[in-house]
Amino acid sequence: AFRWTLSEYCSSLSPLFYGLLLGALIGGLGLAIVTTFWLTSSDENASTTGTWSITGTTNYVRYIHTASVLTNGKVLVAGGYNGSGSLNSSELYDPSIGVWTNTGSMNYARYRHTASILTNGKVLVVGGSDSSIYLNSTELYDPSIGVWTIASSMNYARYLHTASVLTNGKVLVAGGSGSSGYLNSTELYDPSTGGWTTIGSMNYARFRHSASVLTNGKVLVAGGSGSSVYLNSAELYDSSTGVWTTTGSINIAREWHTASVLTNGKVLVAGGISSSGYLNITELYDPSTGVWTLTGNMNYTRFRHTASVLTNGKVLVAGAFNGTGCLNSSELYDPSTGVWKTTGSMNYARYIHTASVLTNGKVLVVDGYNLTGYLNSSELYEP
Repeated sequence: AFRWTLSEYCSSLSPLFYGLLLGALIGGLGLAIVTTFWLTSSDENASTTGTWSITGTTNYVRYIHTASVLTNGKVLVAGGYNGSGSLNSSELYDPSIGVWTNTGSMNYARYRHTASILTNGKVLVVGGSDSSIYLNSTELYDPSIGVWTIASSMNYARYLHTASVLTNGKVLVAGGSGSSGYLNSTELYDPSTGGWTTIGSMNYARFRHSASVLTNGKVLVAGGSGSSVYLNSAELYDSSTGVWTTTGSINIAREWHTASVLTNGKVLVAGGISSSGYLNITELYDPSTGVWTLTGNMNYTRFRHTASVLTNGKVLVAGAFNGTGCLNSSELYDPSTGVWKTTGSMNYARYIHTASVLTNGKVLVVDGYNLTGYLNSSELYEP
């Protein structure tokens, strides 16, 4: 019940060889139709700045994992899926030497979970699934000893939810999907007590949405899907009142998009998928007005990509699936002009990967998926 019914296989070759595998699990039988074709990519519009370089390989292939930049500058990758099952393994990347080393394993294998850096430096992993059941279990990673310990369970099992660290240090978990379907329930984790408390419900049940902590401390949830319908609704959580209120709707209903809080306080939503297909459309939310406005289109439609706010304020989008193939392209959004420009391409096409902004300003992209299978490659982007 937890395996993809649609799997997109993408190539890392150049010229890029792409394949699409449509899989349907019917009565336990796997039926597949495979279509392959060639695409070539052009960097003639690429910026002269911004390069990708390969760095250390992870010890395990994985996708649908999490990546967290620790206070010591290392990156913790945890869980995920490797094609045959969910993972409980975790590993650390050291930017000073470019090497991955195994660290303590989680108590529960999981993917489609969330990971949050707490104010005390520990990492809270929440929910997800383990290929057979939805999880309400949570656990804490202590970087000082490299060990995971079981924490209090959530009130609701969920996956494909969001988790946001509030300005008061608590963690807000919202939405997702569970055994009863799409969820509008939300709950708070208090690190000082280690307990979970249910709070006000969102106005719309949703999963595959985005959640952004605004500069005013409120949390903006946008898009996603619920009851098999793409959503354009957005709502705000106010931690001072514990109440959700609706705000302006995005112009294009979408799921699997990215949301980035810009240095000017606005939120950039990019790409995803809607009823009309894969998107290159991007839009901005202005917290001062509660209104969404369209901004420049990306050069490529993208789904399950990553978006990273660089130290210079620009937003780097990398990889994706676009409906016909997997991308190794990346591009930059400049908030001062509202324009997207292509930059250097990754060495491997990938999607469902992670991207982390390191303390040195570089961006670390890890693992994911393409036609060659599940990846254990990682690479660095230098602006």
